[in-house]
Amino acid sequence: MRELAVTALVLFVLVYSLRNWFGALCILVAFTALQDYPGLPNPFATKGINHWSVMLAGVTVGWFLWRIGTRPRLNLPPIWILVVSLYVFGELVALVRLCADLDTFRVKAGVLNEGYLHYTIRAVFVDCAYSPMRYMWMAFLLADGARTRRRLIMAVVAILSAVFLYALVVDKEIPLSGLAQGAMRYRHRIQKWTNRHPNDLARAFAAAFWVGVAFVTYKAAPRWMRLGVAAALGPILVGLGHTLSRGGYLGFAVTGMVLAAVTRSWRVLMVLVAAGVAVVSFAPSVVERMLTGLDTRSGQADVQELMAGRNVIWPAALEAIEENPLLGYGFYGYVLSTAVDRSLAGGGGEKHPHNAYLETLLDVGLLGAPLRLGPFFCLLGSGYVLIRRRRDPVLQLCGVVGLCWATTTLVMGLTGQHFGLTQNLFTFWCVSGLVARALTLRDRAVVPVRHTGRRTATTPIAGHPLPAMGVAGRARHA
Repeated sequence: MRELAVTALVLFVLVYSLRNWFGALCILVAFTALQDYPGLPNPFATKGINHWSVMLAGVTVGWFLWRIGTRPRLNLPPIWILVVSLYVFGELVALVRLCADLDTFRVKAGVLNEGYLHYTIRAVFVDCAYSPMRYMWMAFLLADGARTRRRLIMAVVAILSAVFLYALVVDKEIPLSGLAQGAMRYRHRIQKWTNRHPNDLARAFAAAFWVGVAFVTYKAAPRWMRLGVAAALGPILVGLGHTLSRGGYLGFAVTGMVLAAVTRSWRVLMVLVAAGVAVVSFAPSVVERMLTGLDTRSGQADVQELMAGRNVIWPAALEAIEENPLLGYGFYGYVLSTAVDRSLAGGGGEKHPHNAYLETLLDVGLLGAPLRLGPFFCLLGSGYVLIRRRRDPVLQLCGVVGLCWATTTLVMGLTGQHFGLTQNLFTFWCVSGLVARALTLRDRAVVPVRHTGRRTATTPIAGHPLPAMGVAGRARHA
């Protein structure tokens, strides 16, 4: 029955792509959360081909036919084209450097995982270039197709739907009682059922929750849509709790405070306080996880447990960075350098430094760091511009999406994550695509309709009131 349902969905998307390729793309974005679900059969027996890749191919064909028929201008912000192009160039250079020293990588990484003893150049480019860049391609399709406000909203809903589906899978596999006690014994199920590390899902959950809060107060969206997003906030917050990611909890809190500061919203602070009260009251496992390594009675701390081995990993990474600070060592620089040797000698056993910034310096050095970090800070700046300098609520909402995703990613990079080419940046690239397109759209034209002694009320030319961005906590007038 499941195979029949998956086959029907694939056929629907393929046919629908010929009529409305952007709508089919939004379905594919949401379905991405289920592509690695163990209980979902793959009706295609050929190796390397699955339901997701077939649907992506169908959407690409639909997009290509649309481009041939209409020949629209690309019209994306030059800054985004430059930043992403430099990012891809820097990552490919890092991959080539890995391939040039692949024998060393095999030997060192093989100590940590025997599967790397037979790692080939083809496997490097499939794992580190082809697979991640498929999601970058999806982001480009979103940017090229979301040329109206309605389509921007469709893209936001599709991304939130993907995160919601991830949350449903996590909540299904981990009992709610896990938040009360013994949650760590369930944590391994997350990667098994989603093919995503708990910390990676925590990033998506933390960012999506605040986007959902903004969406609920977004007055221009249909009520049924806002109610649907509001209903999804609960499972997403529970999913975040199940990840037991301290970096995710930190990203959640910081993102909420940044959003409140940028939008000048007291409502966001109220939601943040309410979430904190709920955690303390109903999720003692989360509190216990946050206090790991701290003895609340004596006030003493177990550094090894508190840092989860980072007290060994980070010094090893810093010493390796000092040996080659400008150019780095190539992709997986932590393994190619002397860092992994020092880490193993000190009791560490990871193939990355558990800090995206240290990993960046190890991989591409100081000269390449701006190329790798460019998209993340560009998304942060773009989100701020859309929120603070635009009056159109659709564009402001897109700004909230960009600001939340960038802030959460940058904050969680302090304790883990990867900024290089990786499949776990799926939602980040999708968000980048819709924010890049939002930057090209202008505010809706408004004309004054009446004057009062204190201010001028405005309305769009179409005659409908210009709704305010509800998350700001007060009405805005043109």
